[in-house]
Amino acid sequence: MVISRRVRCGTAALMATTLILAACSTTEDDPVAEPEPEEPQPTQTLREFNTIPVGVPPELFRTEEFAGRGLNLLAGAEGLPYAVALNMAAPQRPSRPVVWVADDGNHWTPIDLTPDSPHSFSGGLVGNNQKSALVGSSFADGTLVSRVWLSDNRRDWVEAELPDEFARTFRVVTGTAAGERILVAGNAVSKDLGVAIIDGDRIEHTLLPQIPDREQRLIVDMAASGDNVVLIAQRGDEGSPGAFVAYTSDDGGITWDGSHPVGDSPNVFVAGVEASGEQFVMTGGVLAPDSDRGFVPAAWTSDDGVSWTPEFVPPPPEDSVFYIAEGVPALLGRPSVRDGHIYAVASNDDSLRAGFYHRVPEGEWFFNGTSELMGFPGAGGVTVGLNPDERLAVLSPFGTGKVVIGVHGRDDAWSERLDLGALEQVGQVEALTSVIDRMFVKTLRVRYDVDGADFSGVPERQLYELFDRGDANFELENIGFDPPEVGNLTNTVVASTDNNELLLLGSRFSTQRNRIEARGWFLPAPGQPWIPVDGFGAVADSQIKGIVQTDSGWYAVGTSTGPEGNDPASATVWRSDNGREWQVDEVLNSGNGSNATAVCQVTDGPVLVAGSVTESDGTAPAVWRLTEETWERATAEILTTGRGELTGCASSDDETILSATSGGRNLILRTTDGIQFEGTFRTEFGSTMREAVRVNGGFAAAGRITNDDASGPVVWLSDHGFRWEPWRVPARTDGIVRFVKPYGDGIVFTMDSELGDPVQIVESLDFSP
Repeated sequence: MVISRRVRCGTAALMATTLILAACSTTEDDPVAEPEPEEPQPTQTLREFNTIPVGVPPELFRTEEFAGRGLNLLAGAEGLPYAVALNMAAPQRPSRPVVWVADDGNHWTPIDLTPDSPHSFSGGLVGNNQKSALVGSSFADGTLVSRVWLSDNRRDWVEAELPDEFARTFRVVTGTAAGERILVAGNAVSKDLGVAIIDGDRIEHTLLPQIPDREQRLIVDMAASGDNVVLIAQRGDEGSPGAFVAYTSDDGGITWDGSHPVGDSPNVFVAGVEASGEQFVMTGGVLAPDSDRGFVPAAWTSDDGVSWTPEFVPPPPEDSVFYIAEGVPALLGRPSVRDGHIYAVASNDDSLRAGFYHRVPEGEWFFNGTSELMGFPGAGGVTVGLNPDERLAVLSPFGTGKVVIGVHGRDDAWSERLDLGALEQVGQVEALTSVIDRMFVKTLRVRYDVDGADFSGVPERQLYELFDRGDANFELENIGFDPPEVGNLTNTVVASTDNNELLLLGSRFSTQRNRIEARGWFLPAPGQPWIPVDGFGAVADSQIKGIVQTDSGWYAVGTSTGPEGNDPASATVWRSDNGREWQVDEVLNSGNGSNATAVCQVTDGPVLVAGSVTESDGTAPAVWRLTEETWERATAEILTTGRGELTGCASSDDETILSATSGGRNLILRTTDGIQFEGTFRTEFGSTMREAVRVNGGFAAAGRITNDDASGPVVWLSDHGFRWEPWRVPARTDGIVRFVKPYGDGIVFTMDSELGDPVQIVESLDFSP
C-alpha cells in the first residue's frame, strides 16, 4: 500500500530519513522467552552520565584535520562550477559540511556552511544543472536531525527550514534531481522507505511498498530521468546482508512499484545508479567467475528500472599497475554523468592507486588508467569528465581522513589540484579489562609502511594501566612489553591473579609448526620481565576469547581445530590451577563445528561456557556446563530451538546473565542454576547491546540506542537482567560505546576518539527506574 501526503513549507524543504530502527515481534526461532521481553520506551528522555575523561596516549587522537568525501561530484556547466561536498573536522571537533567549487576544475574555493556549529554533520551533494542540494544529518542534543541546503548556482546556499515531523523522523540517505525538483530518499523508524519530492515550496512525501516485519532494507542510491525514478535498496532478513533490489516510479516519485531483483545476489554488489538520457546505469561489482570470494568491476543498464542487463566492463590491461587479484575485491564506485557519458572510479583493497572507467553514450566501457600512489590501500572516489582528454577525480584512501582532488589525462598523466586532510592511522582501544581493583587498557594502531607500490600493515599494541592521580585526575600509564614479542599476541585477553599478578593470553603464528597457536605471558610484578606461560600448544588454529578464575581454578575458552588441525573449528576449554601452567581440558566438537566466546561461574553453581554450535540449517546458541569433571551441553528449550549465538557471560550473587545475538538483535538470557534459562530482554531493531558485565549494583553493557527520539552511544544498566535502561554518554556524534568494565562503585567505558574522549569514568551508578 502506498501512502501519499503533501506538506506546505515556507521555503523549499525536504524530507530527511532515519535508519531502520523499529522493533519486531517474537518468532519461534528467537531465543527469547514468552512473554515478549521488555523493551525501552522511545518516548522517555534518556538520562545522561556525568563522566570524567581519562588522560590517554596521543596516538588515540587525530592530530591533523579530517576530510571525508560525501556523495556526488557535480559536473560543471555554463555558469555553474564543479562542486563536491566534504565532511571536514579539526582535531577533536565536530565535522562540518564544506562545499568546494571550481569554475575550471583546477582552482578550488571552500564554502563553509556551518563554520561555528557545535553539531557534527555528515552528508553530501546531489543535483543537476538546474538545482543542487546538500543533504545529510547533524547530531544534536543526543539525536540525529536531518538538514538540507539548496542552491541554484552552487555558491549561495540557503538552509531549508525542515518541519520537525520530517527532520526528526527521517534521515537523509541519498537523493537526485529531476529538472527543478529535488527528490530525497531515506529509511524511517517503522522500516518504511520514504521519498520526498521538493518542487518549489511544495513537498510531497510518499512511502514505498512495505515489507514483512522480520525483514530490513537500506537505501543505496537513486536516479531520475524526467518522471521516471529508480531507487536501489538492499533488502533481506534482519541480521543478513540481503539482496539488491530496485523500486520504480513513472510519475516523478509520487507512486512506487517493486521491489524488483537486481542481478544474482549474493553475487552482486551495487555502489550507485545514474541516469544517462532515458537509460539508467548501475555500477558496482560481481563475484569473479570460478571464485567464491572477490568481486570484479561490473555495470548494468535498464530502460525502466525493472529489468537490468549486464554490460561488459573490461578488466585493466595485464601491464596495468591497477591489477585485479584473485580474492581481492575490485569495485566500481558511484557513477557520475556528463553529456550522456558515465564515469566511475574503481577501487581495489590491494592497490595504492585508483582506476578510472568511462562509458560512452553508445554503451561501451573503457579503462582509462590510474591515479598516482595514494599512500594507502583501497583508494576510491568519484570522477567526471573535464574535457574530452581529461577527467576530474575526488579520491580518498579508505578511512584515513584524507581527500585528494586531481586531474587524470592522456598517457596516464595525473596532476594533483588539492590535498585536504591527512593520512593518519589513529589508535583504538582493543580491549578493556577490570580485575580486582585494577583496570587495564590495551590499544592497537596499525601503521602502514609504504615502499613504492608495495605496502604492509604493522600492528602496534600497547598495554596501559589506569591510575588515579587525585583531584579527579585519571590517566593511563604504559606497562610495556619486555620482551617486545609479548606485544605480538593477537586476540588477547587479560586477567589478574589474587596477588595482582598479570596474565595475558592470545594467539600467534608458530613458524615451527606452521599453524596458529595459543600462547600466554605472566607478569609477576610491575617493572619485571614477562614470563612465558606453558601448555597451549597442543591444539592448532587456537584463539582465546574468554578467561575466568573460579572456585576450582582458571578456565580459558576459545576455538581450535584439534591437535592435528584437521577438525572443524570447535569450542575449546583450557584449564590451570595457578594461571601459569595450562592444559587442554576439552575440545567441545559438535561435528559441524562450534565456538566458545565466554566463560563464567554461577554463584555456588557450575562453570558455564557460552557460545554456539554449527548445524545444517544455521548457528544455534549453546551452553556447556561442567558437571563432575565432565562438560555437558545444556538442553534447555530456549538453547536448542533458537538460532543465533551467545557472546558473553557474567555472574552476580543472585544470577548469571548471558548475552546473545539473533537475527540482528541483541538479547539477554538469565539463569540462577545453570540448568534453566529464560529470555529477559531484546533490543529494538537498530539498537546495539554488547556483552553484559557485572558491576556494582547489577550489570552494564556497552552499545548504541537509536529510535524516534534518540540516537547515539549509550551504556545499558540493569539491576537483575530484566529491565535494561540506556544511559547517554557525552559524545560529539552518533556512534557506539565499545567496551565497559566495573571500576570501584562505577564503570570505565571506551569509544572511538572521533565520538569524544576515548576513555571515560563514571564514579557511581543509579539503577532506580
